[in-house]
Amino acid sequence: MQERLQPFLTLGAIAILVLLIVAFLWSEEALQSPVRAWETLSNAVITLVGEYPDRPRTFLGQVLQLLLLLFGTFAFGALIGKFSSYFVTQALAQTLPMKSFSNHIIVCNWNAKAPLVLRQLIEANRHHPRDIVLLCAEPIKLDPEFQERADVFVVQGDPTHHGTLERLNAPKAKAIILLADADMEAPDEKNALIALAVKHLEKIPGQEQDIHVVAELVNSDRQRHLKEAGVDEVISSQDYSSGILAQSALFRQMSEVYRQLLTYSDHTNEFYFIEPGHYPPTLYGLSFPALSAWVSEYSSHHPDNPLLLVGIRRQNQQVLLNPRPTDFQGLDPSDTLIVMAYRPIYDLRG
Repeated sequence: MQERLQPFLTLGAIAILVLLIVAFLWSEEALQSPVRAWETLSNAVITLVGEYPDRPRTFLGQVLQLLLLLFGTFAFGALIGKFSSYFVTQALAQTLPMKSFSNHIIVCNWNAKAPLVLRQLIEANRHHPRDIVLLCAEPIKLDPEFQERADVFVVQGDPTHHGTLERLNAPKAKAIILLADADMEAPDEKNALIALAVKHLEKIPGQEQDIHVVAELVNSDRQRHLKEAGVDEVISSQDYSSGILAQSALFRQMSEVYRQLLTYSDHTNEFYFIEPGHYPPTLYGLSFPALSAWVSEYSSHHPDNPLLLVGIRRQNQQVLLNPRPTDFQGLDPSDTLIVMAYRPIYDLRG
């Protein structure tokens, strides 16, 4: 939208400037004489650069000269900003890494939560390391623990530009995380623009790919906007924290339960998805109690990493946790098993 409006905005600004100049010359009765017009305009230009020439003779001329001063200052600043943006973009493009990323995770923007998110991603992929690319328009000051890691890459660039995302091979990413930009007054709107840029990449001929996008939400009123922009999962820390507070008030140590589930380590449990085709066909059609019994039997043969079946994800992405018989009659070959385990597990056929 902004790119389409840019030519009209530029033409409008030029038209306003020309009208102000003509009105200024008319108010000073300088249109009939080129000499007088030149003298009047030169006085105005000198005023713009901070000198003190003769002031216009009429009140209207003085007002118009003031408008020229203000408008000229803003126009000059916008012009300089445009040139600066161009050269900065070119410089950043030259610093982008040349590595061809694949099955990586891209984290856009930076805030106080970012180091914790990065730490959890590293821990979650400890057994199967994957590249993590941090993309931010402003310089990022990484903690020392991340600076020497070979799987963490920092790229300074504009994540709202699909060209930047394309150079990072976003269509082949495992996921893209959109953190709320701490330096923006409207972080949700910026994340919506990034999501639109990602969706643009999904439609490139020959590279059609469903890119999984997860976004942090600041203003709950903007959730629908993020969804419409193409965000697959919207995470609102305010909504989750209120639920944890309420449940912790009713049940002691409930917060510890959530903490362990949300912390990747060898001593805590996390949720893992067993995708279709990664469990035996003999499970097809089984009820949830029968599936639970099978997983329990499987777990007894793997005491180093015990499993617990907690739910099912249907083909339409509906999640059923501990489903009732009326909600889940039997396992479909397209269903995904949701299990809880100490270490990552993705296959139950062994």
